Amino acid sequence: MYQIDNDTFSALQTAFESVMERCEQLAAAYGSMEKQIEKLNLELDEKNKKLEEAHTILYSILDTMHNGVVAVDTDGKITQFNAAAERSSGFFAKEAIGSDFSDFFGEKGFSEKNVLDVLRSGKGYDRDEKALWNKDGFPVPVVYQSSLLRDAHGNLLGAVEIFNDISKIKQLESENQQNRVLAALGEMAATLAHEIKNPLGALGTWARLLDKSFETSDKRKQTTGKIIDAISRLNKIVSSMLIFGRQGKPELRTLDLKQTLSEFTDSMEIEVVFGNSTQIEVKKNWDETPIIANVDPEKLRQVLLNIALNAVQAMGNTGTLTVSCKTTTRSGGNYAIISIADTGPGIGAEELTKIFTPFHTTKEDGTGLGLAIVKKLIDFHDGVIDVESEVGRGTVFHIFLPIK
Repeated sequence: MYQIDNDTFSALQTAFESVMERCEQLAAAYGSMEKQIEKLNLELDEKNKKLEEAHTILYSILDTMHNGVVAVDTDGKITQFNAAAERSSGFFAKEAIGSDFSDFFGEKGFSEKNVLDVLRSGKGYDRDEKALWNKDGFPVPVVYQSSLLRDAHGNLLGAVEIFNDISKIKQLESENQQNRVLAALGEMAATLAHEIKNPLGALGTWARLLDKSFETSDKRKQTTGKIIDAISRLNKIVSSMLIFGRQGKPELRTLDLKQTLSEFTDSMEIEVVFGNSTQIEVKKNWDETPIIANVDPEKLRQVLLNIALNAVQAMGNTGTLTVSCKTTTRSGGNYAIISIADTGPGIGAEELTKIFTPFHTTKEDGTGLGLAIVKKLIDFHDGVIDVESEVGRGTVFHIFLPIK
């Protein structure tokens, strides 16, 4: 058996103790490193949590913005498409994000001065206007700006476009311009009508006197009759121009709209329908609950009569005229809505856009001021008038009046 001398044993013991000491040092180092790794993991988790929260806040901000945001990476793939962009374009973010910009939107959409142009040229656009073509193929006017996207070190990430739908602003600008034109037209019409009315009245008087001076069998009486008819038409036009140009503010009274409508439909049925021996049926469509509003009863009657007469003339000898009244909410306010529906031939889409335009008429003997006056009277009541119509299916006028 091999014997280990004392010196060798002592050397082995020293070596073993040294190894054990190093093992203890390594174990201590490993324990320390494990604690450091655990600390780093906690810090990393915290940073990831904060980064996730920051992303959530960023996405929340993007989705609650009224401005649309569209961004692409350097390959032209869509990376951001917020809720406002969805509303304006009609596309959903889930179908847009990750898609190739040029393939997704094709020739229209954001094609005009888009983010791909920014990527190619390296230059953005600062507050400009253009038309954004939505999913249904309709142009949406927008004001927009676009630029390149870079990180904190200046590295290119892509491009972004921020835009705002200005459809309502454009509509208000158009309405404001139209109101100015109508105001100027009204003043001109009133002045012109005033200057014409007196000599026209004298002309009519002399024409009637001349007509009376001829015998019934005199051929000249037929000519004077045509002159009187022409003067009568001119007088009707001039009177309408005066009404359109010189309408004063309504004298408001508090009354029950349904009672006023009931009285109006009763008188109209007797005077217009029965008086002309037509087969038109008049229907009342409302309950007995009062609707109280501040209106000028005479001007409201003028509005209702004008619309009803148009409806009766459109239907001819047969048809149904339905007058209804109820309450509704519009733009945050409470309104009474009076609807007058007929079963006439209806109005074409192009014609429908012109019916409230002064002097526009399709009637041979019309003045083109009836519905223009109606709209003006409703405007005086701080109300709104809308019309729905389809060729072959009749027409409905909706009058919105603010109520208490």
